[in-house]
Amino acid sequence: MRCFDPAVRGEGRFTPQIGTLNGNPIAAAAGLATLQVLREPGTYDRLFATGERLISGLKEAFGKVGIPVRICGEPPVFDLFFTEKTITSYRDTLSNDKAQVARFNQQLLDRGIFRPDSKFYVSTVHSDEDLKCTLAAFTVAAEAI
Repeated sequence: MRCFDPAVRGEGRFTPQIGTLNGNPIAAAAGLATLQVLREPGTYDRLFATGERLISGLKEAFGKVGIPVRICGEPPVFDLFFTEKTITSYRDTLSNDKAQVARFNQQLLDRGIFRPDSKFYVSTVHSDEDLKCTLAAFTVAAEAI
């Protein structure tokens, strides 16, 4: 750890240790609180089940309207690609129809569901009512685009 000590700066052995959240007590407290929640029994089961329901809902909604989509990732964090191409690499993701993504995201936003340009992030606080609203929005958005 001596190489991180600013006192050795003049010896040519100093290495700055820099990071986004280093030394931030609020971030550290939030991280510890998050870990506490994640240690509760059944948390990961619920997180994965929620993501699986969302993935199934997306597949069903777009299957009904005949729009080809690919879903990649794990249930807690996954992404949707508007393409017929199988996604196995970064280059494959470039076949994603970005205009279609924008239309889908806008349709969701019009229904009160915010989704950034990429990825769905599932949370431990998503309720059954949240899921019902989101799944209904998927169906209407898929039909609209």
